[in-house]
Amino acid sequence: MINSNAPKVSTFTFSGDPIELSLGESSQVKKLDMSCSDVPNFIYYSITKLPYIVPNLTSLTLSSVNEGINTPTVAAKFLHLKHLGICLDADKALPPEYDYLSLVSFLDASPVLETFILCVQQHDMKHECVSEDASHMRQMPEHKHSNLKNVMILGFCTAKSMVELTCHVLENATSLKSITLDTVCDPFDEDNIGRCYTTSTRKTGECAPLTREMILEAKRGSVAIERYILGKVPSIVELTVRGPCTHCHDIKRARRSMLNI
Repeated sequence: MINSNAPKVSTFTFSGDPIELSLGESSQVKKLDMSCSDVPNFIYYSITKLPYIVPNLTSLTLSSVNEGINTPTVAAKFLHLKHLGICLDADKALPPEYDYLSLVSFLDASPVLETFILCVQQHDMKHECVSEDASHMRQMPEHKHSNLKNVMILGFCTAKSMVELTCHVLENATSLKSITLDTVCDPFDEDNIGRCYTTSTRKTGECAPLTREMILEAKRGSVAIERYILGKVPSIVELTVRGPCTHCHDIKRARRSMLNI
């Protein structure tokens, strides 16, 4: 366990298995970064436990590599949270039944949230793909997010529930100003500024390598954005769409990389 009574601690970073965490009766921690690489369902743990442990958070970043349970709806609130980042970094693939739309529970639990960033990194795609018939798409009109202004989804894919999550944000974030959908989740891109051909600041000069299947899924994701998302973007919202790098992410290059491995 970690037990701290330091009253002036405002930033806390932790990496490891979830443990008993006590940061004082009225924790003044404003920024919390937590990552878990071994224990499953860390995102589930976070929404059920953290509102009570760090009630004054304004910034929260969570990283999980083994998420299999959908995010539950909770009564507790992050009353001061303005920035939320969730990273799902699967070794191979998230379970096919994983429901990205369930992450709306975090938005509901954060009434003053302004920025939401979702990063999804996986090598295999086993999800239920969105079909051409959009009439079956789930809607949650009773869930409003009046303060949400900026949204980024990195690793946007053709999972039906991810398309539903994106449509939900566009339809229910009444103050939304910008949304970025990137069909590639590039760990080299620490500042979320795009592929290597769009910037001279990347130190390596190359984007992260992608398998052939990841490139094909990214291209399918771009088609899904055009088919299901574009028509729902309000005129006052700035939409940025990013796809695979034309220099680093071509099919022939990916095939050569796999042979070298």
